[in-house]
Amino acid sequence: MSLPASEARVLTRIEQSLLSRDPRLRSLFTIFTRLTLQEAMPTREQLRPSRWRPQPGPVIVIALVLVAVGVVLGSLAGPARVCSAAPRHPGVATALARPCVPPTGSRPTLP
Repeated sequence: MSLPASEARVLTRIEQSLLSRDPRLRSLFTIFTRLTLQEAMPTREQLRPSRWRPQPGPVIVIALVLVAVGVVLGSLAGPARVCSAAPRHPGVATALARPCVPPTGSRPTLP
């Protein structure tokens, strides 16, 4: 299992910083690497594989598609517009009279 690029860069910077402070350290690192090259990595120092998590890009695309489908289906299957009942006061009827549009989309009817 490899490290993420950001962590690898941090480790490289740390290594360069240590090597610039102590010139003998490079030879010590080389000796240590030769001595431990054939040894297995201790189990407690091995990285565990992380659990899988969905990437945010595809999740957002799927969510937008579902919202678009929901809007289309909602507009197609929405409740028909119901015409309001006649007003109780005759004087208000002429002032607030509005045409009723049937759900078929035909022309409005005048009262």
